[in-house]
Amino acid sequence: MKADKREIVTFVIAALATLMAVWFFLGKMQKEKETVRTDLYTLVAPAPDAILSINRPAAFSKYILSRKPERDAFASKIPDIYLSIIQNNRNLPWLLLSFHPQGVIFYAQVGNNYASRIEKNTLQKVFGSFAPQKQKKDGITFTYYPDAGNRFFGYYQHEGIWVASYSKKLLEEVAQIQWNRKSYLRPDQDHLRKSFDPNAPLNLMVQADSLDLYVSLPDSAEWRVRKGWLGADLFMNENHLCYFGNLPYNSTADSLYASLGDTLALRLEQAFPQFTVSNQTTRENSRVFYTGCFTSKDQ
Repeated sequence: MKADKREIVTFVIAALATLMAVWFFLGKMQKEKETVRTDLYTLVAPAPDAILSINRPAAFSKYILSRKPERDAFASKIPDIYLSIIQNNRNLPWLLLSFHPQGVIFYAQVGNNYASRIEKNTLQKVFGSFAPQKQKKDGITFTYYPDAGNRFFGYYQHEGIWVASYSKKLLEEVAQIQWNRKSYLRPDQDHLRKSFDPNAPLNLMVQADSLDLYVSLPDSAEWRVRKGWLGADLFMNENHLCYFGNLPYNSTADSLYASLGDTLALRLEQAFPQFTVSNQTTRENSRVFYTGCFTSKDQ
């Protein structure tokens, strides 16, 4: 009889252990699914000037950031700490950068292990002489590292998403967006990003007004690309960083698109003076396509 009781107790303990293991496994799988389902675009803080999608961080690091002219070009717009994180963590999945007047925000899908890896192999090395400060707000823990110039580099991790910025205001805005599940992604931004090639290493969308694209007309007037968003896929071709984008075709402006392409190349050369930019303009049905490449002036 005692042997039967022991067997029953053993069976119950084993059953409970099995149930707990299954519960833990299913819970972990659910968290991973939530991370995969999270659309980083829906977390972007309001009113960005540009959004850069890094679809293939390993390719971006290996083929673009490994080249000094290209890395310098990106470093002129992106905080160096972000580029270091990408180069030190080449297995990072898809990530985003959004550009705002107050600063640049870094968004990535990472688990706890990867977040710890970023902390150890990059942040502790860069900010090693400073102890981080931690603050908790609405159930989310923010970590801030003091940096030169009285700046603080901050980040938080929540539900498989890792977000960083030098702007505390922007960082907290993103946390609120994620916490409240309220997206500020505009319909035109959503439409544009769905037109991107997901296999390209990078996709870029920029406010049209910030590029100041126009063509002068004979009567002293100007034809401008106003408002809205412009987008392009970025990739390497024959050791050159290149772009591919398009605009809707308007027959009344047929003769102006080639000149607009020349203006685009000029604006890019003004933004990145270390490069000469080529551009080709073609039309197919209802779209005008712009293709160009950056050539280092040192070559």
